[in-house]
Amino acid sequence: MSRGLTDFSAQEPSLGYYYQLRFSLYLLLSNREKINPIIRIENLDDVEIVDINSVNLYQTKLHINSIANLSNLSSDFWKTIRVWSENIANGLVDVDNTIFTLVTTAKISEESFLENLRSDGERNSNTIRDAMLEAISQSTSQTNAKGYAAFLALTSDQQTKLINNIYIIDSAISIETALESIKLELKYATVPQKLDSMIERIEGWWFQKCIHLLTNNIDHIAGKELQLKIDDIRDSFQSDNLPDDFSDPLSIEEEAIENYEHRVFIKQLKAIAIKSNQLKNAINDFRRAYEQRSRWIREELINPSEEDLYESRLYDHWNNIFSAMKDDCDGFTEEQLVSIGKDFYRKYYVDSVPSIKIREKFQSEYMTRGSCQILADRKKIGWHPNFDEIC
Repeated sequence: MSRGLTDFSAQEPSLGYYYQLRFSLYLLLSNREKINPIIRIENLDDVEIVDINSVNLYQTKLHINSIANLSNLSSDFWKTIRVWSENIANGLVDVDNTIFTLVTTAKISEESFLENLRSDGERNSNTIRDAMLEAISQSTSQTNAKGYAAFLALTSDQQTKLINNIYIIDSAISIETALESIKLELKYATVPQKLDSMIERIEGWWFQKCIHLLTNNIDHIAGKELQLKIDDIRDSFQSDNLPDDFSDPLSIEEEAIENYEHRVFIKQLKAIAIKSNQLKNAINDFRRAYEQRSRWIREELINPSEEDLYESRLYDHWNNIFSAMKDDCDGFTEEQLVSIGKDFYRKYYVDSVPSIKIREKFQSEYMTRGSCQILADRKKIGWHPNFDEIC
């Protein structure tokens, strides 16, 4: 039993951070009415959305336990009140132009004054303020003590204005339903069978941006930046293009060459005296092309026949220039053949790349180079004039 409690206590905070990031993406997508909004995370609040006319602060509270309730003395509420009250008292927030929203997967308890703070409810700020002050006077909770103190430190006018601008969204969307909500926001961005793949890439980019935000490498994420990224990813899912998930080169260390010694494409390169740095480049291209093509196939973004056609075109291009080169090699020594093979490889596959693309708009050259290494690994093509005999 204790193990289950330990697992629960570790899961909830970890998932809470993940929920916060995913929910922040949903918020920015759903705030279309704002003029060039920007978003910050863990700044004045869990999530902060700012545009020309307003500031929206969001506290997000995730509870795995579906029966969790939000009551008059709930620590979730009073910890949130503490954050907001201290920001107001310190002059970091203009209470007149800020919306304060508590988003929680918990449900507000019946007969709690918090029911009057629901986003769709009517409210009497004086009645709510009296209820809050009464809860404070009757509570002995040390957990909530700083929240009580922060609220009491505000002037009565500030307290009233804060209450007027508080909205509680209870029984809020979960991690899973947050993803479904993101899908609804983007459902017309591409065809249905490609939507999951598209959102996976948008989320991957978003989480990386959030990491930069949380490590203070950037100040905010702009709505326009998100829109441009969505447009870029959407374009990669058009019929004449494909998403590029491996645009950044991999870091290939010297030990990687040893790990690939058994691969035919490395043996082929060594047969024409290709040295360390170019071997690492070849491994880089091979791995990226292999992983990218595998992902496209898994996600059904290309079909095997399209992949076969692409390889056939690469083979045909190679065969034309290789045959012409080989015809001129009669009577050459092995040393000369190695030199000719090296020159052939460098000229046609290093200094330049065959202008053969798997899709017209997919421009990354690693795909062409790496796919040729894949063919070399299968002994379909080669660089040494007598590569078939050597292999």
